[in-house]
Amino acid sequence: MKRRTHLIALTFLALLALAVLCLRIGQKTSAAAAKQPALPAIAKQTPTPTPAPTPCPFVPIDPVKYGNKPFQNPPEIRSVQGRLQTTLAVKYTDPKTTMIGGCGVTLRTYNGQLVGPTLRVKPGDVLNILLDNQLPVETPDEAAAQVNQEASNAFINTQPHSFNTTNLHTHGLHVSPVGNSDNVLLAIPPQTQLPYEIKLPANHPSGAFWYHAHAHGSTAIQVGSGMAGALIIEDDPAKIPATLREANKHEKVLVFETILYDAQGKAQDITSFFPDSPPPAPQPTPCQQNLPSCTWNGSLRRTTINGQIVPIIKMQPGEVQRWRMIDAAFRESIFLQIRKQGSKSEGIAFNEIALDGIYLSKMDTWLPNQPIDLEPGYRSDALVQAPLARGRYELIDASSLTTKLGVGLRGTQEEEDVLAYIDIDGPRLEMKLPTSDEIAKLNPFPGVKLYETADGVQEAVFKLGSAVDSNTDGRNYFQINYAAFNPTHVRYLQLGAIDMWNLVTIGDPPGIQPPGNAIPPLPHVFHIHVNPFQMQRQDP
Repeated sequence: MKRRTHLIALTFLALLALAVLCLRIGQKTSAAAAKQPALPAIAKQTPTPTPAPTPCPFVPIDPVKYGNKPFQNPPEIRSVQGRLQTTLAVKYTDPKTTMIGGCGVTLRTYNGQLVGPTLRVKPGDVLNILLDNQLPVETPDEAAAQVNQEASNAFINTQPHSFNTTNLHTHGLHVSPVGNSDNVLLAIPPQTQLPYEIKLPANHPSGAFWYHAHAHGSTAIQVGSGMAGALIIEDDPAKIPATLREANKHEKVLVFETILYDAQGKAQDITSFFPDSPPPAPQPTPCQQNLPSCTWNGSLRRTTINGQIVPIIKMQPGEVQRWRMIDAAFRESIFLQIRKQGSKSEGIAFNEIALDGIYLSKMDTWLPNQPIDLEPGYRSDALVQAPLARGRYELIDASSLTTKLGVGLRGTQEEEDVLAYIDIDGPRLEMKLPTSDEIAKLNPFPGVKLYETADGVQEAVFKLGSAVDSNTDGRNYFQINYAAFNPTHVRYLQLGAIDMWNLVTIGDPPGIQPPGNAIPPLPHVFHIHVNPFQMQRQDP
């Protein structure tokens, strides 16, 4: 079972302490009452504790009742005269005003919203962002419990931060990684602030990037709460074809998120989106047992777009919209298709023009039966042209059974899901798509094929498991080429050299005993910051 993915994730399990308050009820007796005949003794009864309310039960969410609202782009913040200035307040949402499927949630977010604002800048701009961590300081017991939540007993050589410690990463930007720039090694504790200053090079490529929390040890639970947003480096209108300029006026930003929350509407541990164990006795959750049901679909929660459940995107016949799609989901593969409602074959094509923020060397047309594969962290810019016939279409997260991969991110089969409706109505628009040649001219590295000039080749197989060597102590180790990862080992690479790296992630083979002990392919095993690279692919 092999898988290539991009995601930053650590899996930790939380402990929940329940307190039962017992009331002692006393009786008063008077002297007169004491002379009366003794009453039969009544057996002492222990009051039955009232079950804690579950405002967010693990049940299917009705998209008709809780969706069907007009699509909304995230709020925008633009640079002015070469500088973007803003504050990102890291704080809990108010469950009285922030709902998901009718459930009030208390989640770590930027500015109290389920998706961060879209930041819009130009090449050469400076981002001045004050990151204000307003989350509460955790007690020593809370922090200690978080450190000890690794259910798989994986051997980790670093001490995680508390879940309320954070920082900021601008994903995909080619900027300085030190100081108060895009420094993922910074740790901003609760009730503190840090002013970021991130300088974009004047020749930085335009495109769709994103930002998110990246403190090691709290990344997954914070990104899984919605601490992510789009970062758009805008095109120079004079350098793009007129057809693309027009499509940009009809732009949609779609940030896909799998927001974690438990039965109380909180994300207190990284498996918060899985149903509690059935009564009467506490049992390990599906993720603690590494069961196939340890998937997003198994939680019965719904993938959101900009914090919305199944919004309605409106288009006019013939209209061309630019969709900037960002998979900010926690551990979730998304296979995107647009199909006519009620049809398995008729749909709308995606005309992909950029991948991970970089314009392609051609326009890739993905037919309705060819899903676009988005893994966590991936971005895809596609032009969507509405057909001339009016009607309702659906943006589908296709079943993994219909894809070439055959499985989702965790190596399991997943059912399809409706993410949004596309309603086509109104006057016809005479809009055209750019040609493939016009898109090719926007590629910042035309004709570059680094693999043809690679100086060396290396193979890397990533795995989490216990089979390290004959001296294994029973713990699971993060492994590279079947040897335990050693964080003290430093590799020195030649400046300017070009290598070809073949990367693979594998899971345990079938038949691991006892059942449930098999570990699937890790969802995010490799990541590059700062250094440029070129990835090869085939398709559509």
